[in-house]
Amino acid sequence: MSDGELAELRDHVRRLQAIENARDHVHAYARTLDDPDPETVTALFASDAVLTTLSRTVRGAEEIRNFFESAFAADPSVKRHFIANVRTVWLGDSRVRVQSQFFFTGSGAGRSVLGWGSYDDVVDTGGDRPCFAEKGVVVEVSTDLASGWPEGVPVR
Repeated sequence: MSDGELAELRDHVRRLQAIENARDHVHAYARTLDDPDPETVTALFASDAVLTTLSRTVRGAEEIRNFFESAFAADPSVKRHFIANVRTVWLGDSRVRVQSQFFFTGSGAGRSVLGWGSYDDVVDTGGDRPCFAEKGVVVEVSTDLASGWPEGVPVR
């Protein structure tokens, strides 16, 4: 194997490792939501990260922590999150785009909930630990099982 081929192979392995680290980071986020603590989930984000949902965009660690404090307080049900259909794209410069779908179930306060949606994330794998540089969350359905989901809500 030539020096050029060896260098190319090393670069390829580094990219694959970064992609796996980014994929694992998305799964770590799901596990963190299963034991919700605003500080723990905020630690998964870069200090200047951007979190975008259908209702708003927040920037930086303080706004992201406040977002999760409010979200966890608004729905204290105990949830389990599942990640599926993960697609990764190497963006270069230690960044990986991870697009995935999520599903969650939950219970508490005499009710059961379920929901699903999608994530569109940019994970920076270049530091001491992976962190979200950008996180996009689209909740397509979130409902109490007794109510079901309203007619006309697309099930994608």
